[in-house]
Amino acid sequence: MLRVLLLSLAALFAVPAAAAEPQDLLQTRAEEVLVVLKGGGDPATLFAPEFLAQVPAEQVKAIAGQLREQFGAPVSVVRIDREGPSNGVIVMDFERSTLSLRVALQEQPPGLIRGLLVVGSEVKGDSWAALTAELKALHGSAGFAASRLGTAAPEPLAALEPARTMAIGSGFKLFILAELVREVRAGTRKWSDVAPLNRRSLPSGILQSWPEGAPLTLHSLASLMISQSDNSAADTLLALLGRDKVEALLPALGVRQPERNRPFLSTIDAFALKIGDPALRDEWLKADPAGRRRLLARIPPKAPPLDLSRLTGKPVLIDQVEWFASPGDLVRTMDWLRRNGDETALAILAINPGLAPAAPRFAYLGFKGGSESGVLSMTFLARTPAGTWQALSTVWNDPAEAVDETKLAALMLRALALMEKP
Repeated sequence: MLRVLLLSLAALFAVPAAAAEPQDLLQTRAEEVLVVLKGGGDPATLFAPEFLAQVPAEQVKAIAGQLREQFGAPVSVVRIDREGPSNGVIVMDFERSTLSLRVALQEQPPGLIRGLLVVGSEVKGDSWAALTAELKALHGSAGFAASRLGTAAPEPLAALEPARTMAIGSGFKLFILAELVREVRAGTRKWSDVAPLNRRSLPSGILQSWPEGAPLTLHSLASLMISQSDNSAADTLLALLGRDKVEALLPALGVRQPERNRPFLSTIDAFALKIGDPALRDEWLKADPAGRRRLLARIPPKAPPLDLSRLTGKPVLIDQVEWFASPGDLVRTMDWLRRNGDETALAILAINPGLAPAAPRFAYLGFKGGSESGVLSMTFLARTPAGTWQALSTVWNDPAEAVDETKLAALMLRALALMEKP
């Protein structure tokens, strides 16, 4: 599923510690990073061996090239916001953007760079109009909605086909979380309730390799379902809560075409229909909703071994075997969770903020994404330092070819930066 977008690099530089005081050394290292980002220098002599083992010199060069492609040519080090004698944030001017990178040096001589993390970017002269135009130019179909949240309906900040219903991948797990929240609020369940692991699906996640029947709290299942997009956790919760209850809740969440999700699929169902028995798939495609519900009863509660590589090439039935919602639906769902969820539910949404560089901008950042070949969705719930609640969702589909997660993540970083502004 979706990966957290971050750049983590460490560096080795053979300069004696006595060559500079720590603050001067931060400045020196910042200038050296600038050289590498411009395409010069030798990463093999700049980055620490233990990190180069994970991010080789050639990959460092490739990342630098990607940053130049995205932000334009690096120009200068604007300043260093020092957080200690050997760490701080480098603010760097690029041709089209200002980039912030958190740097950490080794505390012992010779004071090598041990970490470099992109923590923010701001496109110069960026606007909702410019961002929307780039989303509109994506191949396939893309929808987008950004809204300010209050006591009434979400107030639009920017949008591109916000009512267009599309495949959302694991974004559907927000609907399962919402039903759990509803039942906890009603007093029929508690976060501390224990349920056996009785559905083992296929990755993503970790529970597919756990023993069947392993006892897990509802809090643990929900946390894994949202933060790691654990499919087995989602299917266990769906079986416990009941797909009929999730289906019934969709209109209250603000999903405008709930019939597209009837019957509501588990991930085991989706895998079986997409890459399982071709005869079952053919029956599904011809059946009406009632017939499809009967077909699901034939799918075992444990996913059989299947070739997941078949889902990494050309998109598979993303307009017929999926979970569906519009960006506006997902914004309204996040708003429902904000209004109805307790502190536990909001904390679960914030375990994985989705785009780590954006998290420091906000007092709170919750996230759920979804992805498979031809499908990407990213949905955020944010609270600014001033206390304003906002929601952002984008969905990108192409039934003919894969869509670019890195490109969409970069666009959403820009959207979150625009949302942060007054």
